[in-house]
Amino acid sequence: MKDFVCKSIFNCKLSIVFALALMSCTDDISDSVLPECNVSYSCNLATINAVLQQTKQPSLEAPGGYVRVYKQQNLHASDIVGVGGLLILQSYEGQFFAYDLACPYCYSQGYTGGKVKRIDIKEDGMAAHCAACNSEFSAVFWGSPAPTAGPANTEKLILRQYRASRQGETVVVRR
Repeated sequence: MKDFVCKSIFNCKLSIVFALALMSCTDDISDSVLPECNVSYSCNLATINAVLQQTKQPSLEAPGGYVRVYKQQNLHASDIVGVGGLLILQSYEGQFFAYDLACPYCYSQGYTGGKVKRIDIKEDGMAAHCAACNSEFSAVFWGSPAPTAGPANTEKLILRQYRASRQGETVVVRR
């Protein structure tokens, strides 16, 4: 009987800890200073890098791969890619994530010359970075839009995150 009570108390405590952890994780992706806008984009994994990228980088087909989508001439009329375009990436664990390319700090300061300041992936492939304000987002490949350095970190301004999923050989991004 004593073992049953101890196991029940342990399971109860474990359930409470698990519930608190779930409450701290949120699926709310509307905490960014960037405006909420519809996003609708899909791309073929095998061809997306060849179509959009001019530089050598890991293909979206592989863990750590990414693509930046923002040039109007490469989009279909039905594509909607947010405020500054999309950063679509595959995490090192094989999950897909998508973020708006517009830097939240630069956006909050107003457009410079009417142009959105876009983030890019650093050369080491480990973080997103805004060259204009030096904000860094080191956990994008792990699904976190939170800043880790620079003025976006000081102001606690996160990237706008969108839902990305793989459907066969296609990645679909939606808000």
